[in-house]
Amino acid sequence: MKLIYRNQSQAQKVLNIMLLIAFLALVIPYIIGVSNGHHEPWLPTISELDEYPREYTNEDGVVVKEGGPEGTLWSAGLSLAGIISIPIWIKLYNKWDGQLRSSNADRKWLFSNLLFVVMAQVATVSFIWTVNLPLNQYPIPHGVTAGLYFYLTLLLGTVAILVVRQIDNYPKDVIKIRIALNVAGYASMILLALFVPEGVKPLFMYKSLGPDHEHGVHAMASLFEWLMVFTAQIGYFYTFNYDLEDESIIE
Repeated sequence: MKLIYRNQSQAQKVLNIMLLIAFLALVIPYIIGVSNGHHEPWLPTISELDEYPREYTNEDGVVVKEGGPEGTLWSAGLSLAGIISIPIWIKLYNKWDGQLRSSNADRKWLFSNLLFVVMAQVATVSFIWTVNLPLNQYPIPHGVTAGLYFYLTLLLGTVAILVVRQIDNYPKDVIKIRIALNVAGYASMILLALFVPEGVKPLFMYKSLGPDHEHGVHAMASLFEWLMVFTAQIGYFYTFNYDLEDESIIE
């Protein structure tokens, strides 16, 4: 598998633009939030980047408004990335469906490919809902949709590996890379749960700790959340460049 694709097809360009937008929508709000003192460098959860601008009532009953662009950039950028991903999932399904039929694969793998695209679209909808439900205003819906998204992306990654193994002459090195990234994602999720502060529920950590907690209390859990995103999602999705060579989104 190539690490860098120079002469990219239309479909590869769409995929890589989506990944670049997602990457920048995570990194830039982090830099802004740390620079303006809204977040400690070590380490906010990804969702905490959406805290600002925020409004709350202090102990004296005064409504306090705190500004900051990071939440707007985070939500808008990730929403756009989610929308751009929708035709990519459909293109992958269609290509793999043709390859499976050419390889005379069992019908269960055709169904598994269909399951892959359904899970991917549900995960995308959950993702868009997540990034548009600010953590400090809707902690429970945000936690539920984020949890659904994380679980589905890991599962669809596993299903995709099983599906492409049935395609004749599919590169083994691509499959091995995907297995490594997928396993890294599962490991990160398990370690995230193990490092959640005692007495706190992983999906509802913000609600349990309150808005003004120190990030250090969940720094390790946050680290594994970031690792899960950069391995099992951004890293894993980048491997789809192989499948999208010479492909177009719009014919």
